Amino acid sequence: MLNRSTRIAALAPAPLALRESVLLDFGAQSLHLPQRPAALDALLRGDAGEQAADAVAATVFAVNGRDKEAKLLHDCALTTRRKALAVARLLHASEQTVGAAALLHRAGEACALRALARAESGSQVRLDSPSRAELCARHQGQFTEQLIAEWALPPPVAVALRGWRRFREGNSLAAAIVYYAHLLASEELHPEFFAPGLVRAVGAELGVDTSQIAAFG
Repeated sequence: MLNRSTRIAALAPAPLALRESVLLDFGAQSLHLPQRPAALDALLRGDAGEQAADAVAATVFAVNGRDKEAKLLHDCALTTRRKALAVARLLHASEQTVGAAALLHRAGEACALRALARAESGSQVRLDSPSRAELCARHQGQFTEQLIAEWALPPPVAVALRGWRRFREGNSLAAAIVYYAHLLASEELHPEFFAPGLVRAVGAELGVDTSQIAAFG
């Protein structure tokens, strides 16, 4: 007899109407949000090291049922934070703001993924990868806003979280650094899918000499 997880995995990709209902059932709820980690306060004060960042990431990017996708987000968050802190030092930007925003820059996607995993478990429908990516991308904004509000994130961090994907539209240096650090992290973690010219172009916009990238670690 098939167990529940086997039945979910064996089902064919859901049609559009069912795909929408799977996530929207949870979209208006706050159940998908993780508890605010105790380590976050120390991280925001800037008096905590990698252990605090690891603790926050372990809370935000833990998604039962979608562990593989969550692990990718987890690794991206920590690598982006490491790159962002190095760029912040070069540009004399706030390391507290940049570090927290970089760590949480894909938290909205993780929350959307958590909502999707709950919906899949309840409906016994497992979405295919393109559907999952599309739904999480579409709804990550609302989840980010809920996280900002419920975790009481400082305004500069909130601005960076809202604007890092469109940093040219605002005047947040932190948002621009997070975007650039995300590119650097993507280049490190997934070089086979990355166009290096984009790193050089954004680095030039920020005034970061590309020869300094190797020193970021």
